[in-house]
Parts: sequence; C-alpha cells; structure tokens
Amino acid sequence: MRKSQPKSPAGTSAERGEQRILRAARRLFVREGGAAFSARGVAKEAGVSLGAVQHFFPSKGALLAATLEHVLAEFRRAYERLQEELPFNAEARLLGVIDLLVADVWRQDSRKFFLGLHALSCHNAFAARLLRVMCEHHQRRLAGFIGAAGPHLSEQQCLDLALQLGAMLDGLMIYTGPGSRTIRPPQRLASVIKQSTLRLIAPPGRDTLASPSRPAAATSVRKTAPRSATRHPHLPNR
Repeated sequence: MRKSQPKSPAGTSAERGEQRILRAARRLFVREGGAAFSARGVAKEAGVSLGAVQHFFPSKGALLAATLEHVLAEFRRAYERLQEELPFNAEARLLGVIDLLVADVWRQDSRKFFLGLHALSCHNAFAARLLRVMCEHHQRRLAGFIGAAGPHLSEQQCLDLALQLGAMLDGLMIYTGPGSRTIRPPQRLASVIKQSTLRLIAPPGRDTLASPSRPAAATSVRKTAPRSATRHPHLPNR
C-alpha cells in the first residue's frame, strides 16, 4: 500500500495564508458590514497583497462564500463537541443545541456577521443565494435533532418546527444588541426558548409544564439518561 506523503512546507504555508485571509475577511465583514467588503479591504486587513487574496479567491463572491464557510465551520466543530459531551439522549442533545445557539446570539461579533449577511442579501443576489442555502441546511440540521427528540412527528412536522425554532433564534438577534435589557440574564433566555421548544414538540396530551425545570434539564438528563441512540423513523441521524 502506498504511504501518504507528508504535507510539504509550501502546502502548509499556503493553508496558513488562506486561513489568515479568512480570519481577516471575517473581522472586516463584522466591523464594516457587507457594503464595504472587498478583496482589497481584506488584503489590507490581513496585511497581504491584493494578488495574494486573489490567488485563493479570484472573485468577491468566492471570497464571501469562503468567509461564510469559515464561520459555519466553527458551528460544525461545536456540534461535534456537543455530541461527544452529551449522552445519546435525544432531548438532552436538542436542549444542548439550543443552549449553543442562544449563547451565539449573545456574541456580538456573530450577531453583526449574520445581521450583516441578511442586510447584504437584500441588495446582492449572490449573498441572497448563500443565505438561502445556509438557512435550508440549518433547518434540516435542527429538524434532525427535533425528529430524534420527537419520534411521533412526521418529517414535514420536523421541518416546520425547525423553521419556527430557527426563526425564533434569528429573531432574537434584534433584541440582544449592546445594552439590551429585554431578557436578562442570557440563561433565562435559553430557558424560555427550551420551554417553548418542548411545548412545540410534545406529543398530544403531554403536560410539558410538569417536566423538570430548564435549563437544568440538559444537565440532569446527562447524569441519568440511558446510553442508547434514538433514531427518528423519517429523518436520518445527523
């Protein structure tokens, strides 16, 4: 069997250069918004030449798409850590995902990035396509968690509930700006969202108000849940 060759120093250097550019692109987008986002501005922010940026990303669209992918990769890593840390209990994982997403709503850099992308999508067709694909993927991921926690739900019901949950979380960005006092502390906001989600996915006749108090639910389930995977009949595990 042919052994894989180690990465060359040049390849490693290229990867570091690409990541440096993407980190700079995210900083610029967060600070200046989509209207001021350009390859020249990213090059200045990263401290590299315009040609270096265009070597990796030949167009503004390619640079914007790669910047969004760079941001979303952080969420994928967070989901992976969540699945390693929590038990195979589907409700605990769903509540853990909500904790993760609500915490991100309070991060001002994340809030500025996604609100900036929404604003840019109103005037830029390419940004609108990126946003649509991202939202569809996010909806299906949430539907997978909802379906595992609510095996009585159909696939369409899971997608519909995921749409409601995603819209609820995205809408919270309007109320979590600097100095906002709408819902404090952030833990209370997470508790409100989790209680609402449990009501939405509950089978008919189940009294969700009698369930253990959240947000401690994910922690308490983590200690007592059986180590058995839950699979939804309509949606694949994610």
